[in-house]
Amino acid sequence: MKKILENTEYKILNSGKEMEYTGMEYDSRKIAAGNIFAALDGSVVDGHNYIEKAISLGAKCILVSKDVEILNKEITYILVEDLRLHLGIITSNFYNWPQKNLKVIGVTGTNGKTTITYILDEILKNTMRIGTVEYKIGEEIIPAPNTTPESLDLVKMCKKAIEKNIEYLVMEVSSHALEMGRVEMLDFDAGIFTNLTAEHMDYHKTIENYFLAKRKLFTKLKDSQCGVYNVEDIHGKRLHDEFGGIGYGEDTGNLRGKIISVDNTTQEIEVIYCDKSYRLKSGLLGRFNLMNILGAIGGGIQLGLDMETIIERLKGLKGVPGRFETVDRGQDFMVVVDYAHTEDALKNILTALNEIKRGRIITVFGCGGDRDTTKRPKMAETAELLSDFVVLTSDNPRTEDPELILNDVEKGFKGNKDYIRVADRERAIADAVSMADKDDIILIAGKGHEDYQIIGREKIHLDDRETAGKYIEERLKKGKKILV
Repeated sequence: MKKILENTEYKILNSGKEMEYTGMEYDSRKIAAGNIFAALDGSVVDGHNYIEKAISLGAKCILVSKDVEILNKEITYILVEDLRLHLGIITSNFYNWPQKNLKVIGVTGTNGKTTITYILDEILKNTMRIGTVEYKIGEEIIPAPNTTPESLDLVKMCKKAIEKNIEYLVMEVSSHALEMGRVEMLDFDAGIFTNLTAEHMDYHKTIENYFLAKRKLFTKLKDSQCGVYNVEDIHGKRLHDEFGGIGYGEDTGNLRGKIISVDNTTQEIEVIYCDKSYRLKSGLLGRFNLMNILGAIGGGIQLGLDMETIIERLKGLKGVPGRFETVDRGQDFMVVVDYAHTEDALKNILTALNEIKRGRIITVFGCGGDRDTTKRPKMAETAELLSDFVVLTSDNPRTEDPELILNDVEKGFKGNKDYIRVADRERAIADAVSMADKDDIILIAGKGHEDYQIIGREKIHLDDRETAGKYIEERLKKGKKILV
């Protein structure tokens, strides 16, 4: 036990039987005989309330962050100072630090993290990938409850990756994860900063606090020169000025790129590095995806790959689930589903669509409940400015009244374009499909890869791609616009 608690502040509340522990869990439902149970105190659930259940399932050691009643003298109880922060270190001690056998690259920023990790997956090949859409360990896919998993889960996944002879850990690193210590036990071989715009202000309160949370990733680099920064973003330039490394952008930085040509399905880009030029065709459209590709290329360079290898591996670059994903059922208008749920992300995707549009742009979007309210009118302003018609709808309303959320969003409209309010998201998508004419583009923004909607505390099945496909097929079958 002393070895497991190395480099943490702790106090033994009760010494139970000496034994070899069989594993670690923070979810009492997963406890097996001989396990250590970490009673994490969360914002919604307090693990200390589940100690009795964990013991009944076979837990032999309980890690706590506050004084508790000793329920069984044969069970070891240990009080750990800031348990959540130190959980990754304790778990690493228990499983012999498997992450040290992986090359670790972290991606942080407001937008672009998921796409960059998918591009890195193509570049690096033999990877464990962690992020918003899913966790991937080689060929194994695990559902992702959080962008960055709890430290205990992450260490256990690293152990599994080593057993599969995986070489790289590619991961999205959220500001919440950095603040809550979920990556405290990791040292990074490379780090990528995408951009920073106002998001999670309900949590961070100020943009400076948000920036400082993101900055923590780059203090954890093994070599301070191994960062990759979007220097066209003021916060990226600030980090590049402080830490050095690779700066990327269209016109600035030592890794540059530009769009040569673009159509509905492909864009050709030129990448310049060390005074050499490389051409690449990609199914990832828009300037923002050019920047994502540059960020991923920079990550590959920092991990020791040469440009020729990187460019060759990017030739098979595919799309990312729920990121500029098209829904095609043979209709004569375009439908795009995208995760854009910030003002900046919405602006990026709509700007890209305006560059290829031949008809109108119809945007379907909403804003999440129980989240940052300041972005609501800003997103409406962006949607109105860059769309021809807007269908305002619900995202994940959670415990807020959907109509009150729509009231907040609606305040951003200036009256320059037509829009309608349809709180029911499925009906909103159906309405958009119904009104589309030949060559129009429908953008369904906000949820991307998600196949659910959270209403109250309940998750119901709703997949924007599936829903759009259903109503397109219905419209094609009837040979006319559908009535909703």
